[in-house]
Amino acid sequence: MLKIRQFHLRSVEVSNGNDFIRGEMNKRLYGAVSLDEREARKGHYYDISWKGLSGEQPVTVLFEYRQELTGADEKMIKRILAPATDGKVEIQILGESYHSQGRVLAWQVTLLEGSEQVAQKKSYLWD
Repeated sequence: MLKIRQFHLRSVEVSNGNDFIRGEMNKRLYGAVSLDEREARKGHYYDISWKGLSGEQPVTVLFEYRQELTGADEKMIKRILAPATDGKVEIQILGESYHSQGRVLAWQVTLLEGSEQVAQKKSYLWD
């Protein structure tokens, strides 16, 4: 089972509204004191978690995405992890990439155990 939780930090001013949003903003901005440090944390955060693998082979998470100013060009972040039945990884699109190439418009996550694809999820706009 593959789950993706995403959060887009657009502002450095912590919201007074929804408790969930305020909590996520506080978590992402924790320790950033100066305005420059806070600005550098703007962007997209993806928490990717999975359960139910065999735990016999290394786990690979492929995160493919397209940004607002890159057109149809796809970028990829690849994380290779030790064998495990359950796991979690965070992918961040922040800083210079976020500021110069824009927000993430579409994404796809593929989970591999060894060389075998075991799960895949994608955003509505991926295809």
